[in-house]
Amino acid sequence: MKLAYYPGCTLHGTAREYDASTKAVCKASNIELTEIEDWNCCGALEAIFDKELSMGLSARNNMLAQRTGLDLVIPCSICSHNLSRADMAMRNDESFRAKMEKALGERYRGIRVRHLLDILVNDVGIDTLSSKFIKPLKGIKAVPYYGCLLVRPSEVGRFDNPENPTSLDNLIRAAGAECLPFTQKTKCCGGNLLMSKQDYAFIFTKKLFDEAKAAGADCIVVACPMCHMLLDGQQSMVEEAHNTVIGMPVLYFTQLIGLAMGLSEKELELDKNMVSPARLLDLIIEGGKE
Repeated sequence: MKLAYYPGCTLHGTAREYDASTKAVCKASNIELTEIEDWNCCGALEAIFDKELSMGLSARNNMLAQRTGLDLVIPCSICSHNLSRADMAMRNDESFRAKMEKALGERYRGIRVRHLLDILVNDVGIDTLSSKFIKPLKGIKAVPYYGCLLVRPSEVGRFDNPENPTSLDNLIRAAGAECLPFTQKTKCCGGNLLMSKQDYAFIFTKKLFDEAKAAGADCIVVACPMCHMLLDGQQSMVEEAHNTVIGMPVLYFTQLIGLAMGLSEKELELDKNMVSPARLLDLIIEGGKE
């Protein structure tokens, strides 16, 4: 399988471990990624000031991707959401499409924008992936966290139930870990409030951790770098703000299934996770001996 690849800003910056684990898992799954040339930010930050500029930035990325003649895969939920919305606008808004085609000097024919989780679960398939899981994660209890954009809104890039998605749940189970019920699975982590209302953001985040810990989870599995940045990168600040101890490893789903594939900690760049997954790795080893 060959796919065009849009990493987005975070995967070349603060979420390099997501980029590395994505490439490692795709290679193990016989997926060839071609990173689109000269890509730009999806416009997530620009949307605050100028929605048309934001949409235009995503539309430009889609224009670049269509030159490859391949479907476009995106690991970041925010980028996937924005590029999917831009594709819809280019297809349905004649005025916007005309403006973008004039600015970019190219006709837009349309492109299929896919999130990486969608590709792995629905194209590669759970059964095929399971055959590659040579080191089942027995002994691990995980909660799946989709966040608020991965499967929403339903008319943009929908590949799962927007209210009760199960694709990540099924992938966790296939990897050999126990997937626990999690009512917060599609609730906002507070990431959109982090810069403006940090105290409110941390309230949202703590709710996620409270339920995960009450359920007996050993880790939270995510598919979004913004969610990971808040749950993993800001976890110590949440602990300080609420005078509590959380100590919850937060893995990208690519890191989790990469472990089940027998990929090394170095290949998955687990050392870049702010909350050490060392205890989690010990649980996997112990579980495997039982």
